[in-house]
Amino acid sequence: MKKKFILTVAFLSISLFAQQMWAMPFYPVRDKKENVKTDASSAKVETWEFYSTVETPSSEELAALVSNHKLGKKVAFLYDSFKDTYVVKEEVVPGDPTRRTVIRKPEIYNAVRTIEKELNRQVRKDLLPQDKAEQEFTGVLKVALAAIDSDTESFETALQENKKDVSHLLGVFRRVSLKSIY
Repeated sequence: MKKKFILTVAFLSISLFAQQMWAMPFYPVRDKKENVKTDASSAKVETWEFYSTVETPSSEELAALVSNHKLGKKVAFLYDSFKDTYVVKEEVVPGDPTRRTVIRKPEIYNAVRTIEKELNRQVRKDLLPQDKAEQEFTGVLKVALAAIDSDTESFETALQENKKDVSHLLGVFRRVSLKSIY
């Protein structure tokens, strides 16, 4: 009887020890970090540079513009250019009247749409003046139009990482410098 009791206790202690050893890789050891200082200058802020072909629309072009936007005529002109550039309708099968809508660079397209909705909401609730929202969205549209023909893989990754927060999306667009080719 005594021998069975000792063997049972030994078996249970070995099995308990084995379970702890097996579970260790799944539960990382937490180090105590006290008085850890992070230096803001050590964090690398990524910037991008795109070549822009967008010209400021003339007053005649703005007057001839049929469409309208909540943020102004200039935004309407740039937004129409943005939609024409990013949304492409192509035939599924030649001769078939059905068309498929293809969005070029969907991360950028979705980010611009998200920013537009948020700026419209802020203007509607009087949280942001309309001229400030127009200025912000004009800059976003110019960057989006310049990015269509550029290598934007890291830019799209940054947009994808920050897609839930509009202020971070605006920050990503602000870190882009545009160089005019004219």
